[in-house]
Amino acid sequence: MAAYRDWRPLIDGIYTISSYLMWPVNLLYNDLLINVFPPSDWFPGIYMANLLALLRGMLAAVPQAQAILASDSIQQAMVGYLDFLPLLAMGFYLLLGPLLDVCIDLFKTLFWNLFIEMSFTKRKESRYQEALEKRAADLVKLNVEFKNLSKENSALAQSVITDELTKVYNKRFFIEKITYEFNQAKSKKQLLAIAMVDIDHFKKLNDNYGHLMGDKVLKSVAQVAKGSTPKDCFCCRFGGEEFSIIMPKKTLEEATAIIAKIHQSLPLLRFEEDPQLRTSASFGICVVDFKSPEGQALTSYEDILKLADDELYKAKLNGRNRIESNSLGG
Repeated sequence: MAAYRDWRPLIDGIYTISSYLMWPVNLLYNDLLINVFPPSDWFPGIYMANLLALLRGMLAAVPQAQAILASDSIQQAMVGYLDFLPLLAMGFYLLLGPLLDVCIDLFKTLFWNLFIEMSFTKRKESRYQEALEKRAADLVKLNVEFKNLSKENSALAQSVITDELTKVYNKRFFIEKITYEFNQAKSKKQLLAIAMVDIDHFKKLNDNYGHLMGDKVLKSVAQVAKGSTPKDCFCCRFGGEEFSIIMPKKTLEEATAIIAKIHQSLPLLRFEEDPQLRTSASFGICVVDFKSPEGQALTSYEDILKLADDELYKAKLNGRNRIESNSLGG
């Protein structure tokens, strides 16, 4: 009995808890077990009377046990604590506990994924999308700025090597290009042709028509020369009314054909200020074959430039408006 008194608070607590957990068991028991399977002797543990009767039958040969089971204290102690419904409720929740834990875990996971993680994910996606859109806009802006700067740099670079009046290459470009082509032709033993062009009687034209008209004639002659020059050749303003055309890898026949086209086109120019005005030019061509010892003997572009200039001077002496040419080493 002392042991019972020690355990009584624990038993009371279990019974109290089980009473709160009884409602689903009562529902199951009253609506299913009682209505569908009425109590009977096949389940004697359902009622205390059946249990006590079973114990008395089993312990009939033991007088002391019969006396104990018949005492009021034992019966009062056992009433309410071996009832079927509390035990069934506790067993039901012991079995249901792991399932409830799984359900609760699933609910927490679902809740986290749907409301927390999804919310964070959407926020992250929104922020990432905004950042990507801003970065894309910045890249577009930078690309536009880069293209504008490239155009400006290209225009600036072009202006550095372009003659402002005639829009052909200037003398600075001519010196750099002829130096490069001379060194290339000499090292690779290739052909290099240069033509010098001088507008005939340009000083007289300026005196008679003025410098504005002279500038217009210069621009017209430059456009004819530039338009007749192949893409692999370079038309440059050498200075004043003189132009120079660099023709890499051109033979004497090819160089002469290019210059002849310019020579034939100049007299066809017409000017509104004076429809009777005609213009012409004198041409000196020099072609150097650097395979020859004579070509290899040249030490600078100035050597080939002097040879072309000599031919130009010869054209002027022979009456102007003509082409004179020379081939070195060919």
